[in-house]
Parts: sequence; C-alpha cells; structure tokens
Amino acid sequence: MRYGLIALFLLAAGGAAWFALSPRVPQPTPTPDDGTAPGTNPAVTAEPEPSLPAGVRLAFVDATASAGIEFKHIDGRTEMEYLMDSTGAGAAWIDYDRDGLLDLFLVQGAPVTGGVPAGTPGCKLYRNLGGGKFQDVTAATGVGSVGCGQGATAGDIDNDGFPDLFVTYYGRPNVLFHNEPDGAGGRRFRDITAAAGMATHPDWKDRPNWSTSAAFLDYDGDGLLDLFVCSYVRVDLDKYPDCVTGAARRRAPCSPNRFPGTTCVLYRNLGGNTFADVTTAAGVDQPNAKALGVVALDLDDDGLVDIFVANDGAPNFLFRNLGGGKFEQKGPAAGCIVNGMGNPQAYMGVAVGDFHGDGRPDLFSTTFAGESKSLFRNRGKCLFHDVTAGSGLGPATWHRLGFGTCALDLDRDGSLDLVIANGHVMAHIDADGDPANTFRQPPQLFLNDGRGRFTEFTKQAGPAFQKRYVGRGLAVADYDNDGRADLCLSDSGGPAVLMHNESATPHNWLRLDLRGTKSNRDAVGAKVTVHVGGRKLVRHKEGGGSYLAAHDPRLLVGLGAAPQADKVEVRWPSGLVQTFGPLDGNREHVLTEGVPDPKEAAKK
Repeated sequence: MRYGLIALFLLAAGGAAWFALSPRVPQPTPTPDDGTAPGTNPAVTAEPEPSLPAGVRLAFVDATASAGIEFKHIDGRTEMEYLMDSTGAGAAWIDYDRDGLLDLFLVQGAPVTGGVPAGTPGCKLYRNLGGGKFQDVTAATGVGSVGCGQGATAGDIDNDGFPDLFVTYYGRPNVLFHNEPDGAGGRRFRDITAAAGMATHPDWKDRPNWSTSAAFLDYDGDGLLDLFVCSYVRVDLDKYPDCVTGAARRRAPCSPNRFPGTTCVLYRNLGGNTFADVTTAAGVDQPNAKALGVVALDLDDDGLVDIFVANDGAPNFLFRNLGGGKFEQKGPAAGCIVNGMGNPQAYMGVAVGDFHGDGRPDLFSTTFAGESKSLFRNRGKCLFHDVTAGSGLGPATWHRLGFGTCALDLDRDGSLDLVIANGHVMAHIDADGDPANTFRQPPQLFLNDGRGRFTEFTKQAGPAFQKRYVGRGLAVADYDNDGRADLCLSDSGGPAVLMHNESATPHNWLRLDLRGTKSNRDAVGAKVTVHVGGRKLVRHKEGGGSYLAAHDPRLLVGLGAAPQADKVEVRWPSGLVQTFGPLDGNREHVLTEGVPDPKEAAKK
C-alpha cells in the first residue's frame, strides 16, 4: 500500500519537477502556497525594504582574488546540453593539516563524452595560511583528480585526528582520499578507493556511475564513520533523449523525469580503512532515487542517526534508524516526503536546524524555479509538517532555482538563518526574456525571527550578494576564526567565490570543537544544548548537508547579548551525556568526550 501511494505521487508529479524544461507537454502554471493567483509572478510584487535588527549590518564581500584562490569550474557543456553538465560542482571545507584554520577543497568538472583531454585541470586544495590568504597545495597533497566531478565531503574515517576526503563523480569511480603524513612534517592524501572496497558501484552494471552528494555518519554506533552516497538518474548516452524547449525549440538539459531512478549506497566502515556495501542489509535500497542532497543526524531524539535524502522530482527518503544496523523508510505520512500539497518537487539541497526554537531539528530543501522551497517543521517522532506557507520563504524563492543552502546564525541572536545558492540549469534561458528567470542568479539571504518566520535581506547583504552566479555548492566556514560565518559558493562554469563576512552585530558567539573518543572522533550525531539565560539553543553535529558540499565541522553558536554560555550539555553518539561550563563567549572551546574540562582553542 505504501509503495502504491508513492507511485501515485510520482504520476501526479509527472510535470512538476523541472516543469520549465518539459520538451513537449505544456504544463499549467503552478500556484505558490501563499495564495498568489496563477500567472502572477511574486518576484515583481513591490514591497517596502525591510529593516535590519538594531545594530546589525550585513556585509559579504568577494575575497576570492585577495585570498589567492584561482579556480574556474569546467562544466563541459556541448550543444547536446547533457544533464550531467548542469549539476556540478561542489566544495568542502577541511582542516587537513589540523592547524586550526579551515582549508578549501574545490571540485573540478570535465567533458562528459569524448574522453578527458590531456591537460584538463583537476580538483584543487587551497591551504589556509591565515590572514585571509590561501596557497594552492594540490600537487603537494595529491588531490588533483580529474574527471566530471560532482561533490565532496570530509570525515575522519580511522579516528587518527586528521580528516579524510571523499569526492563524487559522473562517469568514473568516486575517490576516497586518506590523509597521512608526507614524510617531511606535512600531510598529503593517498587514493585508497580500491583498497577500501569502493572501486566499483552496485549500480554500474550497465551504465556509468553518477554520484552526487555524500555524508559521513556512524549509523551503527561502533565509533567508525560510515558513508552514505547519493545516486542520481540512470543515463544511457547511446540512447540520450532529444530534449528541446520553448518556441525557438532550443536544446536544453533533459528533465530527470526522462530517466529512470537509481539506488543510493550505504557503506559500512569495517575498520582498517575498508568498507562494505550494506545498502540492502541496512534497508536503504530504495530503487527510485534521484538523489541530490543528503543530511544525517538524529531527527527523532532517540540517540540514533537518521538520514534524509532530497530527491529531484521523486518522493524524498526519510530513513529512520531502528538500531541494530537497520533503517525503516518512512512514507508520505512523515510529512517531508512530498510537499504540503502532496506532490513531489524537484528537491536539490538541504539544510537542517532548529528554526523554530523548540529544540527539534527542522528540514529545509531547495527546489526548481516555479516551486516554493520547502520548510518542514519537526513535530517529533520523525513526523514533519510543511510550514512553508507563512514562513516568508515561499513567494521569495518561487522564481529562483535553488541548489546549495546552509543554516547559520548571521546576526548571532541565537536563531538560525538561511542562505541559498541559485542558478538555472538551462544556459539559454535568458533568451526567453523573463528577468526573474535567468541563467545566472543572485544568492539569497534570510534572517529568522527565532520562531521560523524569515525575512529576506539579500539586497542589504553586501556586494557579494548583488552579483549573479550559476550557483551550485554552498559551504559555510569561519575560515578566519573571527566568529563570523563565511561562505564558499561554487559557480557552475565560472570561478569559485569566497564570500568573506564583514558584517557587524552587537551579539556574541561561541564556537565548539567536539572530539569523540568512544564515539567517532568527528562526533557526527551529537546533540548539543547551549544554555543562555532562560534559553536553550539546540544544535546537532550533522553529516552532509547543503548540496555537493561540506561545512566547517565546528559549531558556531550565536549567544545574543549574553557574554557567556551558562552551560553546554553534549549528548555524544555513544550515549554519554556531559555538561561543560560556564564557557566564555567570543572564543572557541574544545570539548572532548569523557574529559571533564573544556580546553580553550589557541587563537589563529
């Protein structure tokens, strides 16, 4: 019965996902959930400029050139406009040398057909030198793999204190890089993909691999990070459909509803840097994946890490962890599988956080243009409710095609805000003449009032937000350790953009570096409750998130006007609960599982 319902949802959504690209069948104009009449474009509704909170000034500046980052993504587009050309690429923040400064890994693309020409550039790793400067260390660290790259994620797979790196691809094996000494006092990466058991893919038998986002998580609680890898659609280049759109009948990237779905993969960490495919054994072998985004954390507060997967034009997946290495797939009644109208949407990236201040992690997912992005409120017990209507996120995002997204406290008032990277998939969409539906699009920034109501402040967000990008991956990190969250935005076919946060706010902050001992060292799956006056600010250490991206692994928490956190309670993945504090604000503290006293991190 459950799968019959899902099939009905899929049929109902035949034209909903990527409706603007449908090559032959005219689609009705969708209606936003705020009651806007069909045919009305919310983008052109004139409204007064909102006022920022008292004492807050937003200012993100493009610091790419001054930081020494020179990276231009190759999307490999040809006149065929292959769908694979439109999805990449991503970025990952990773402190690979453990010097307290977040380094930046950028994923490179390549042509889809005809082989990779000699001299095609590969991925790049930039070491953070401090002072806002980065150095290209790709050659020295050995991470310049070449191919049609998609995304990346980072995690310490062997608990040696140094994060490892996983890179996803279309048309070639994904790559697992192990972080190890270089013999000269530094660090480098070694490709251990084959030795780890990841050189083949269970869905490769008659088609190339197409992996997108990935998330490290410890689903079985053995203290070792496992890996969930999203798989997108099945493509046969020899039978690639002829997709055209518009009055001019221009070729365009095909909608994913022109291709069959596939199956995501869960790898269990066996120790010794080896992994086993446990997709079927764990119960996550759902055949209709069109997966672009994933996040892993404890969604129902039972101490076990669950998995949410954002599917493009098919029902999302919510895998609830039952313990004992098993998951159950939740159906549409879970409330986040489809939108509030009961329809699948073209979901892309995902951000998670307690947007309503009730201690439960909510889900936010980006969508295609002409669809409202979705905010799913967590009601407990893995039950969600689509609360997009009235949140301020519906009409404001209706005309944008969103990919990467992240939850972060921009004004440090203790409530989580949102940023979205936008950009179309159709390179020739500008020829249609709709100024609200363009190829290059500005990102968006929303401040949260603490109760799940958002106000857009993109125009006030600084010069980096006034530019247009073909936005894909979006990764957040405080790369200069000043208590302000910075951003890296991946521009498909364009330069990666480092957005330095130079905002001003009267509020204070606290950064927490969690280090597991019995738990996985990255503490993925931990629940943190920061007590500030009468408030409880709940944060989760998640795996994955955004789109093709990996964030700063540390937790940056806004304290409002309070100069300190009265106490910080950590429920580690092992089940151990510890209380630390009080902890001074405007500092980073290292919290180690089983160690009673926090350590103040050295300033960098």
